[in-house]
Amino acid sequence: MSRWLLAGAGVVGALWLLSGAFLVDPGEQAVVFRFGAVDRAVGPGFQVRAPWPIESQVLVTTGEVRRAAADKRRMLTGDTNLVDLELVTQYTVSDPAAFLISTQDPDAQVTAAVASVATDVVATIEVDTLLTTGRTALQQRIQADAQLQLDALDSGIRLVAVEVADLTPPPAVVDAFNDVSSARGDRETLALAAEAYSSDLLPRTRGEGSSEVELARSDAARRESQAHGETDRFEALLPAWRKAPAATREQLITSTWANVDATIRPVHPDAEVVWNPED
Repeated sequence: MSRWLLAGAGVVGALWLLSGAFLVDPGEQAVVFRFGAVDRAVGPGFQVRAPWPIESQVLVTTGEVRRAAADKRRMLTGDTNLVDLELVTQYTVSDPAAFLISTQDPDAQVTAAVASVATDVVATIEVDTLLTTGRTALQQRIQADAQLQLDALDSGIRLVAVEVADLTPPPAVVDAFNDVSSARGDRETLALAAEAYSSDLLPRTRGEGSSEVELARSDAARRESQAHGETDRFEALLPAWRKAPAATREQLITSTWANVDATIRPVHPDAEVVWNPED
């Protein structure tokens, strides 16, 4: 009888010792607890621990990308406008032991951290930027700041991506936003038209001004040349005037009336020019 008892005890002991053997699949890690406290983490493969209740293990999937979606929230922008923001976060487990200890609901922890950071980040950005070109920068800032917050909590979580699922003005003010956008579009169109008009007007005005200046310079040169000619002609007559004033005066009167006759006759062919040299 004692033999059977010893044999049975041996079998039970062997099974108890064998209960410490376990297999960790690829993409998993096992956190081994010794008397309820974290002792170590082991990777994929055949592993051995002390039998229960000395040690136990919990398998954690580390290769899976998890998804946490937060409800849409209304937030205040940097220029005191309102937007409705919905975020989706993807994350993985970076530290299995910290992940098991830090929280019982990792999705809730991730969404809370992301929502908190998003509220602060959105409050620094104007609504036009958020609705147009600022979406990528918003996602990157939220991810970076939320990761810092999770690291400070020793969560064992690594954020893979934060995506903006929806970002829109509240329904009550959509029409107002559309009106503002339309007005801005009209303003830009008018500004472009005015710029095109000025681009056409300024060169044309400069060209006309240059033409006027050139005409004025040409007229001034012509008048100056004419004045020099008249001066030279009178200076040429001065010696003759000094020698024979009367004859010179007669010659000037005759040539002057001849010029007047040549000017009048093309307009009035039958007109007679009567003059008196003594006048």
